[in-house]
Amino acid sequence: MAAGLLFGTAACGSGSAGSSSGAGSTIQMWTFKQTHVKALEAAAAAFKQQTGITVQITAYTPDDTYSSKIQSAAATRSVADVLEVHAGGEDFVFGGAGVLADLAPSVDAGWKDTFLKGTADTGLVTDSVYASSQQPKSTWQGVQKGQLFSVPFTAGTFGIVFANKKMLTAAGLNPAKPPTTWQQLITWLKATNHAAPQTGGITMGLKDPSTAFDWLLQPMAYADLGKAKYQALFGKDPAASWSSPAGKQVLTQYDQLTPYWTAGSQTLGIDDADRAFAQGKSAFDVGGTFTLSSIQQDGMDPANVVAFGLPPVQGGAVSDLKLAPVALTGLAISAQSKHQDADLKWLQFLTSRQQAGDFAKAALDLPGTDLGAGAAAAVGPHLASLESVFGAAGPDTYNPLDTTFMGPTYDPAQTGNVLVQMSPLKGQTPASAAARLGVLIASTWK
Repeated sequence: MAAGLLFGTAACGSGSAGSSSGAGSTIQMWTFKQTHVKALEAAAAAFKQQTGITVQITAYTPDDTYSSKIQSAAATRSVADVLEVHAGGEDFVFGGAGVLADLAPSVDAGWKDTFLKGTADTGLVTDSVYASSQQPKSTWQGVQKGQLFSVPFTAGTFGIVFANKKMLTAAGLNPAKPPTTWQQLITWLKATNHAAPQTGGITMGLKDPSTAFDWLLQPMAYADLGKAKYQALFGKDPAASWSSPAGKQVLTQYDQLTPYWTAGSQTLGIDDADRAFAQGKSAFDVGGTFTLSSIQQDGMDPANVVAFGLPPVQGGAVSDLKLAPVALTGLAISAQSKHQDADLKWLQFLTSRQQAGDFAKAALDLPGTDLGAGAAAAVGPHLASLESVFGAAGPDTYNPLDTTFMGPTYDPAQTGNVLVQMSPLKGQTPASAAARLGVLIASTWK
């Protein structure tokens, strides 16, 4: 959705948060996460008891429906007071269009310090974000340096593998000792597929092909090649790009998944894939830390799930791959809201340590707030196990949001489509996919 589509009356509401409102006010909050509704409603009840402010929660799903709802509401000045948004992307789209208030004057250093390290500025218009907004086809047009359009709400990472414990056991595997290498993961897939040929495979939301590239191929390539050679895959030098021997090597390893994709995975959205896994139609599901809540909502007992970070290729550059926590969703305030003081209180309440822990346990989604030494006790055992994949910044930690080494017109949908054509569709070989990716990457630098 281009920023230019959100025009007219929406733009004239642009400004910073801060108009008067308090006890007795009623504010509206919209989210695109159905799994967050009950936890938000519980938080709203506690918030009203504390402040006298009523918060009404409404979910619109899936994501494209949510975006369309905000777009149409902006034109009629009926956007909710508070919005949950995709952090580091959707916030810039709506912020640049004048739909969101600038939170920069209201979020001080003390508040920023309460968030997980590296996540506080996800909604900030940095120099690189502003530079991206100046590209002709950017959906972030209209943002200004220094504006802050969201604060972190949920955090986590991509590249998490979920497996059905009962199906693992039936295949003779030990769920208590998940794979530690890519080769072991392939062996496990072979075992579950042999035990249950129709349901023993792997799935993910390949209908959006960028998920395969972003969540699975990229962290695997990073671990196999190391940071410098991984980043070179996206660089200007064709001798080190995807068409190089290193690129072909990575794609050949990824192609080992091809026999084990469950039928129709390429037609499934992210929620559809999670639902299929929850219903026992696959033994494995690839997603992120946020996937656990979807699986539970779809009826699967989290106790029957083993989750682990994507294991690295044995013999690769990184032997113990860690994943950097990133802000996944953010909290934003509508520029049209007449209750911005109350809105800010709601954001501060939701991101407080006590409430963030309560929300995490209820929603099974990790918070953007740093819960400190008591994090494991605060979020419960299932989320605590997911936190173990996090790593501090360094050469052994893959950061899915670092795109500084990519060309200015890089499009993950295009590269993802090539990958899906190779696996599971078998329309490309690793060699032909490498050549096609090399051409696409070269075009991003022109």
